Amino acid sequence: MQPQLVTDGECGFCQRSAEWLQRHFPGEWINTPNQSIDLDLIGISQAQANAKVWYITRDGDELKRHSGSQAVGKLLLDQPKNWIKPFAALTFIPITKHIADLLYLLISKNRKHFTTC
Repeated sequence: MQPQLVTDGECGFCQRSAEWLQRHFPGEWINTPNQSIDLDLIGISQAQANAKVWYITRDGDELKRHSGSQAVGKLLLDQPKNWIKPFAALTFIPITKHIADLLYLLISKNRKHFTTC
């Protein structure tokens, strides 16, 4: 399975954000709108998929799931561009993880103000 960024396909902000990531950090991953995938196969509910972005990877037979700011951080850690890795790692360090989570929450709760959702 190719790594997937699972986004809200009905949210213009989410889709534009995923397109921006694809332009600036192309790699082996694909953007998959949550409306076009069987969420049971990746082990997340519709409510979870609607609430946050998810980055799904495979480690052998096991699926790895990262959500919210950690989804974006893990996607960036997996990129060949080394300059972004220190910034992406901040989403996993306790103090900066809380800041990243708060910023993600603020943006995700207000995404309807940025575009149509």
